[in-house]
Amino acid sequence: MKNTEIKQLNHPYQSTLDFENFLIRNKVLNSNTKNILDIGCGLGANLRYFSDKNPDKNFFGWDYSKKQIKLAKFYNKELKKNFFIKDALKKNRSKIKFDLIYSIHTFCVFKNIEKAICSITKLKPNWIAINSLFFDGYLDILIHMRDLKNKSISDSDPDADFNIHSLPNTKKIFKKYGYKVVKTKQHFPKKKILKPKGRGSYTIKSEFNKNTIFSGPVYLPWYFLLAKKIK
Repeated sequence: MKNTEIKQLNHPYQSTLDFENFLIRNKVLNSNTKNILDIGCGLGANLRYFSDKNPDKNFFGWDYSKKQIKLAKFYNKELKKNFFIKDALKKNRSKIKFDLIYSIHTFCVFKNIEKAICSITKLKPNWIAINSLFFDGYLDILIHMRDLKNKSISDSDPDADFNIHSLPNTKKIFKKYGYKVVKTKQHFPKKKILKPKGRGSYTIKSEFNKNTIFSGPVYLPWYFLLAKKIK
């Protein structure tokens, strides 16, 4: 586990704060939104942040990793009953009616984004919000990272993927399953991020933005996406 994951529990990333503002501006975190699900919650850092900021709402976290859910319960004892081992790529059932399902930095590990959208839309939330990597064209780019120095990442480990999915195709997939993408916004950090010694994101000045995000040699086009259920 990276130290940055532990640090994030008490110091959320700026991208999480910006994602929150995106949801607020689009009136998703309103009084009608009560039950909220975090898909791919990991250690529960984002869930903890949103729960602390919205005490009137119920937050739940799903992750396919038994280890991550065990740690999420350990680090978030007051919310430990709200974490569950669930795979977003498989058919899931829930007795809870979710008003909002969000996913932060998770969709980029999926090679088949339609499978994930199909699974999540079957839960029939009013809203689905995603923070992931997208390209505004009809191309999917599948990227997998190998750490040749530490050799700590296997080729089968999805957590080492930085898959960039087609934004227009994603909109079509959502429509196929009864949802309309009502808002997208490309995210650039407000402040410069210095290049780390090891793995991690950093920013450089480019023709796209003065704070264009990279990880190693890879440009990371982060987007916020919001989809609404078609009545």
